[in-house]
Amino acid sequence: MSMPSPRHMLLLTEESGVGGVQTTLHWLESGLAERGWQVTRLSVRRGRPSLWACWQAARRAQVLVASNNFWPAYVAVALAGLARRPSVVWVHGPLNEVLQQAGASRLKTAWLRAIYQRASHLVCASQTSGDSLMRVMTDAGAQAGHAVQNRMRVIRNPAVVPVAARMDEPMPSLASEGVSLGFVGRLSPEKQPLQLLLMLRLLPDTHQLHVVGDGEMMAAMRSAGQDLMAQGRLHLHGQQTVSAQTYRAWQATLLCSRYEGYPMTALESLACGVPCVSTPIPAMQEMLGTPAPLWLAHDDSPAALAQAVQRCLAQAAPDRQAAIDHLQARHRLETFVQAWDQLLAGGRL
Repeated sequence: MSMPSPRHMLLLTEESGVGGVQTTLHWLESGLAERGWQVTRLSVRRGRPSLWACWQAARRAQVLVASNNFWPAYVAVALAGLARRPSVVWVHGPLNEVLQQAGASRLKTAWLRAIYQRASHLVCASQTSGDSLMRVMTDAGAQAGHAVQNRMRVIRNPAVVPVAARMDEPMPSLASEGVSLGFVGRLSPEKQPLQLLLMLRLLPDTHQLHVVGDGEMMAAMRSAGQDLMAQGRLHLHGQQTVSAQTYRAWQATLLCSRYEGYPMTALESLACGVPCVSTPIPAMQEMLGTPAPLWLAHDDSPAALAQAVQRCLAQAAPDRQAAIDHLQARHRLETFVQAWDQLLAGGRL
């Protein structure tokens, strides 16, 4: 068997597109490239590469990384076993909640456990994701959970200004007079975007909501928010490029998801100097709990979220900036890349 090239990583992905996973993949690839890594990306679902192509790519690599913990993980673990290479599975979201939401069968859950037990290492995007993974694994018994825990590591997503557009490039303003609040994300049931409309109705008329994103709930958003759109308080912008200017047009960014792994929307907002107000899901408690507890709603109700928005906006500017500075320092891109570099180079594999 030929020896792999030094510092050569095979990144197995599911598809391209937008979203937090794709954003973190971009930062990982670019950061590792600056540290001398050769990264080969292979899409294992879109394009359907041949088994021979996958095998050849695996043999040339020093380590195989699955971009998420479903289909790419299956392929990465299988190829790594054939090519005798270490495999790393990247776990972004809270697996237990995702499986419950999808109504996953016992057979599928057992299959996933078997895959994760065979991976050389699992990297979780947050402690929240790590805890959720462990709940899935310990359901199969303490021994399975212990085996995975010894190979699991938390590397939190970084807070980085989006690079979709150059900083000096003019962008259309998404804000107008009054207090502008923003939401960036997929309009899907787990994101609960209709909750934002209920929240908006509880805020003063000077408050406006700008929604950037599209999805299956867009029609419901248009229907439920007809009067708010007519009043100029609700703006549904659809799917569009998100840049630093997008976030900086708002006084705060909002989240009200049922669950998150470690949302890049919140981290991008913080990187742009804009606070993120959220319902108290575990991932956001992990992110904001110590430096910015005022930005967390007391519960998941629209009323509590509206109160959190008002607390955030009433906070003294120096205190708000101190919280943002602290959060930016805790989520530096250099720290994220360095942790991955050390892991992939073999120190922890």
